[in-house]
Order: sequence, then structure tokens, then C-alpha cells
Amino acid sequence: MKKYLITIFLSMILLTGCNFNQEEVVHSIDLDGIDTIYIDHGSENVHLISVEQSNLEVLHSNKNIDVSEKANEVSISMEKRIFNIGPQINLNTQLLVKISKDFTGKVIINGTSGNVTSEDLETTNIEVNEKSGNITLDFKDFHSDVNITTLSGNVVVSLNTIQPDIVLQTKTASGLQTITVPIDIEKQNDKSIEGKANEGTYFIGIKTASGNISIR
Repeated sequence: MKKYLITIFLSMILLTGCNFNQEEVVHSIDLDGIDTIYIDHGSENVHLISVEQSNLEVLHSNKNIDVSEKANEVSISMEKRIFNIGPQINLNTQLLVKISKDFTGKVIINGTSGNVTSEDLETTNIEVNEKSGNITLDFKDFHSDVNITTLSGNVVVSLNTIQPDIVLQTKTASGLQTITVPIDIEKQNDKSIEGKANEGTYFIGIKTASGNISIR
């Protein structure tokens, strides 16, 4: 009897709760005429890559992805289940978004507890709003406005340049702030830092409630 119950329990997990490696779901969107990309990833991890291609590609291993186009916008969101039976187990899955490095519009990301990471990022304007997820943006050739807001997640922004051209504003209620890029500090205290480097062409604004902030 116990063996029978265990078998049923495991079957329920396999059918409803787990994300196993399967063939990736791919959506390809023409970015011609698009000026804004919205990404609502919920509690799922999301990873951004700037690539040498004209289309936007969205990939995930085992979830339905809602991708829609309206006017000059593309919206990407994870479809939510109406009923969930059994425990939900996430086996390191992530929403992978490949963005053309030539895209000059705005990328807006919203989430709850999922982490946001990037690779070779070459956006021109990116906004990230999270509740408790960590945010790590790694730029290749930095030339972007950046606005980040999170409640309890840590924020790391790697500019990968020795001569940033930025206006910087960071603010945190209780987290630590570490700025290692060369900037002229105009205002600094335990909760905020404001400064400028070179002409200040690009704006970086980061706000957290209890997360740490690192700009390097």
C-alpha cells in the first residue's frame, strides 16, 4: 500500500510540479518598427543576451510563454496556471531572451522573486522592477540608460569600461553600496550616492530597500 501511494505521489510531481529538460520552446519576433520590449517573468529566472541577429528570440524549456505584438510593442510573459496540484519544483529553468544588439528601443522587465541576469548586454535603455529577485547586468559595450528598482534583491551592474560616461544615482535603505568605476562624487551618505563621469551622457539610477548595490 505504501509503495502504491509513493508511486502516485511521484507521478503527480512529474506531471504537475517539475521542469525537466525538454526541447526548448522558441518564439522569434521581427523587431522592425518595435520600440519597446516588455518582459513579465513572474518568479521565473530571466537571462538576457545581446546577439548578432535582427530578430528577438524567446526560449524556455517547459512552460507556455505568451508573446504578443501591439502597435510598436512586444510583450513577453509567463502563462500562469489556474490550478496547481502538488509541489512546484523549479530545476534551474530560466526564460532566455535574445535581443538584437542593434535594437535601439527600451527594454522593461518586471518580476516578483526571479533573478535577472545578462550576458554581453548592449541595450540603449533598460528598466528593471523586481520585488525580491537579484539583478546582475553585465554590459559588453556600455551605452545605455539604466533604471533599476528592487525591494530586497541585490543589484550588480558591470559596465566593463574604464571611462564611463554617466550620471549615477543610487539609493538604499539598509544595503551596502560599492562604486568602483571612476566618477566625481557630488553627494554621498549612508543611503545614497550621486555622481558624474565625463559628459554624463547616460543615466544610471538604482533604488533598493534592503539590497546591496555594486557598480563596477
